[in-house]
Amino acid sequence: MRNTDIFDLDFTTPSVVQQLANQKISSVHVQAAETLAAEAIHELEEAMAKDCRDESAWRLLGSLYIGTDRIKDLNALEERHRELFGTAIFTIPQQRRVQRTPTRKLFDVPARIIKGSLPAPNELAAACAAPEGAEFDFSRVRGADGDGLNELRELFSRLPRDRRPHLLGIELFMDGLLRAASSPSGTKLMWQVLFEYHRFAGNEAAVRDLMTRFRARFPS
Repeated sequence: MRNTDIFDLDFTTPSVVQQLANQKISSVHVQAAETLAAEAIHELEEAMAKDCRDESAWRLLGSLYIGTDRIKDLNALEERHRELFGTAIFTIPQQRRVQRTPTRKLFDVPARIIKGSLPAPNELAAACAAPEGAEFDFSRVRGADGDGLNELRELFSRLPRDRRPHLLGIELFMDGLLRAASSPSGTKLMWQVLFEYHRFAGNEAAVRDLMTRFRARFPS
């Protein structure tokens, strides 16, 4: 996987193996690929259990988790990698290193936003209301499924406007989501997330621009 392709991952997400099947590749080839992937995952997981410090091995395992749609395993691997190396598994050259504020309550958004991966509303409200405030780190997000996007839309609609949390790495994530939304496979839900985010951020000009694009994308 090339670093520049990370944000081209499908935000609606059939797995890579499913995509291959949709392209009518022989089921024999798909089964062979699945077998090889499972064997490689097993070998790499054993290496991780033995405290492997080769970051290329971690990235390969993360890529295999993405390809086989094992998103919970990917998110857990991301947590372990950040604890061990201090960075996300996949880095994007143009992304600036985010500066966290130690005194704020930090919420790490996982590599893939799925149902239940975002903080509970009561925990979120309490953190934002605290004197130190809250931070959300989006810097390692690589995609989301439909349920995850719906929960993200709801989150943006409920974030307080008077005590806004700091959203780290959000610009690059939103750029990736806009590209996905503008593509032929883009969905209305992707646009709804974009609208809610820019309304929360007070970007009225961006909301107007998005509305123009949305009407061109969905004219009826």
